Amino acid sequence: MAVTLALIMIGVLAAQPALAQGRNNEIYTQDGVAVDETAANANAAREKALDVGQSRALDLLLRGMTDPRDHDRLPRPGNEQLLRLVRSIDVANEAVAPQRYRATLTVRFDAEGVRGLLRNAGIAFAAADKGLSLVVPVLRYDGGSFWDDGWWRGAWETAVGRGGLIPMLVPLGDLADRQALPADGAALSDPAAQDALAARYDAEAVWIAEGRVVGGQLEGRLTGTDGTVLTATAPLAGDGGEGAAAETVVAQLLDQARSGWRATNLVDYSRRDSLDAVVRFGNLSVWAEIRRRLSALAMIEAVDERLLSNRGAEVSIRYYGDRDGLQAALTRQSLALIPLGTDWELVDRIRNPAGASGVPVGSVAPGTAAPASVAPAGQPAAPTGRGLPVGAETGQTPPVGQAAPVGSVPPRATGAGG
Repeated sequence: MAVTLALIMIGVLAAQPALAQGRNNEIYTQDGVAVDETAANANAAREKALDVGQSRALDLLLRGMTDPRDHDRLPRPGNEQLLRLVRSIDVANEAVAPQRYRATLTVRFDAEGVRGLLRNAGIAFAAADKGLSLVVPVLRYDGGSFWDDGWWRGAWETAVGRGGLIPMLVPLGDLADRQALPADGAALSDPAAQDALAARYDAEAVWIAEGRVVGGQLEGRLTGTDGTVLTATAPLAGDGGEGAAAETVVAQLLDQARSGWRATNLVDYSRRDSLDAVVRFGNLSVWAEIRRRLSALAMIEAVDERLLSNRGAEVSIRYYGDRDGLQAALTRQSLALIPLGTDWELVDRIRNPAGASGVPVGSVAPGTAAPASVAPAGQPAAPTGRGLPVGAETGQTPPVGQAAPVGSVPPRATGAGG
């Protein structure tokens, strides 16, 4: 057993740099940055415009991530530091005159560099989780609605394609998508149908983006999986009125969605903490899937495995912010922390939905016998959500409060934080 555990631990340690590298490759994107500068000649005007545009893009990005009350003390890095933060620049609508340069820029920044800038300034900010959200563009008319393939869909594809703090994607809209989530009727708001579509793209959430032309204006309505409803309108005017109105409405809806997301995800990243937790699972594949969900949370810095077997693990979770914020973030990944003696148990709510109802684990410790009233291991789990498979093929996680097989997780010998 000791040799097996040692081999597993070596594999775990070897895999951690890949997770860190993935985080280092994250980018933040700020689009729609207009520049218009003059100088002695066109080249000088262009250089000046790019410098101004990068600085303006960073300021817009930081304002979008932070509380407006902190905007007067946002960091303003010098040129050299700013250049280190910029990954790439896209230029559109370029116009050049002998002494003038105009363009619209999309600037991509190194995400960890930006987060470090705010952490060093002691400013709380919201950072994007890696979980993907789908946006389903639907046009509604009297008597029905349908998946759109025209101007409404195009406006959404363009907007979410620019990137942003919330990872979003417009699904293909092919036959399989439309069968998974029919646009007409009650299925559009059916959680099971939305889960089926989300599962095709490994997405965490679905937003329904409804457009409706009423009289001389376009009405937009964006409904989230959590019941959030956002609305916006724009007048139809001139040639291509529907397309132009769609761009305006989509921009307003995304701005509202980002503002709401920022308000609920603001974290003091200058504050760090850690806690120790026990995790029970059916097999190592399940644990790998739980780790993937943990790594999707921006406020979790690292998950260090202290002990690991094929049925359980003892881990130290290092995170930013406070414990309430960590619980809220874990909820978004269908995970929860439940007190277990002086430490915690990390519960997979998908495979152990009873954990969501607060079933006490009491003083049950890893390696102790299961209470007689607890269902035996191997009994089918309750129905799952969010499209993740449950069944014998994936391995059943022992119910909360029921111990993993004796000896599968040795008693914890060391620990930090709490």
